[in-house]
Amino acid sequence: MPIIAVSNQKGGVGKTTSALNLAAALREAGKRVLLVDLDPQGSLTVAAGILDVDSVRQSVGDVLIARVQGADRSADIHAAIVQAPCGLDLVPGNGMLSAAEITLASARERESVLANTLAPTLDSYDYVLIDCLPSLGLMAINALRAASGVVIPVQADFLAVQGLAQILETIGAVRSRLNPKLEIYGVLLTMVDSRAAHSQRIVATVRHSLKGQVPVFGTEIAQHVAFKEAAEAGKTILEYQNRGAAADTYRRLAHEVAAAAGDSTLVEPRRQGMFAGATRFFRGFGRSQGAVTGATQAQSA
Repeated sequence: MPIIAVSNQKGGVGKTTSALNLAAALREAGKRVLLVDLDPQGSLTVAAGILDVDSVRQSVGDVLIARVQGADRSADIHAAIVQAPCGLDLVPGNGMLSAAEITLASARERESVLANTLAPTLDSYDYVLIDCLPSLGLMAINALRAASGVVIPVQADFLAVQGLAQILETIGAVRSRLNPKLEIYGVLLTMVDSRAAHSQRIVATVRHSLKGQVPVFGTEIAQHVAFKEAAEAGKTILEYQNRGAAADTYRRLAHEVAAAAGDSTLVEPRRQGMFAGATRFFRGFGRSQGAVTGATQAQSA
């Protein structure tokens, strides 16, 4: 079962948006998905519809602290899983993660605490997606140690791209010392503005520089106000604008991520956008015309 860390030490590059909507697209395709919010700010928890992150009964930070301290009952990850208003299963995150990171610093096998905590969920879900905090500290290392693959969102902006080398180096170090099976599923270009020459130059540079070295997803996440509106409403983009181009983008991404994870069972994404219905109509019309033509020829014969 793939555990996917959505990670980049740079903030504001679309990690939370990508984790939430990728999970929604995988669920739409019939997969059982668990989200884990590993950011003390609780951005994923809020985006999933839980506005007061401190009101949750138990957060991932609470569970990690309990595991380190040996409190068996409180360390049960299942007790922290809630169904968020957006409909996805979620282990919420809040400020307790900051306390958890301090607690982990003195723990035995401190880099593996999250992996051990998540282990009991592996039979219940097809995918676990971890929304990492914008840092390369101990909590992020835990996520990479637990993960089977990494999705790296990178904003199509010059300054955002500068930190890409650092996350790649960190992944390499984790792979060599802690998790030799860790794969980079792909770099995900986000906030792409097709009208801005600068944005297009960055996209071209990233693809050219990483070609043959690091996978880059073919899907690009365009800059779209619908993502911000959906987050404000506590909904995924597939709920908020199901038939829009933004939702279709994450359907395509889900298919690419599944392929990278070796999952060939994901249903091919079906277009839901503005022209999808017309496309299906004309394809159906063409088939029906072909059938009529064939029947006519058969009668003539």
